Amino acid sequence: MHIIDLHGKKVGVTDLQLAIMQADDYRHYRLSGPANQKFYRRQQTYWEDFYVKLLLLENQLNSVNLKHEP
Repeated sequence: MHIIDLHGKKVGVTDLQLAIMQADDYRHYRLSGPANQKFYRRQQTYWEDFYVKLLLLENQLNSVNLKHEP
């Protein structure tokens, strides 16, 4: 399975739960100092988008699994 990141690149996902946990961690990282603010905003935007897309993928997979249960 895969997602398309904020830059349009296809990113493979082999362990969805681990990927969700890692993206959640990354989106909460904070850098200190005014020199880092521009970079921080770009990174936070990227990881927030990545995290949301992983959650959407999880939701889609769960919906498909529910439809196939007897």
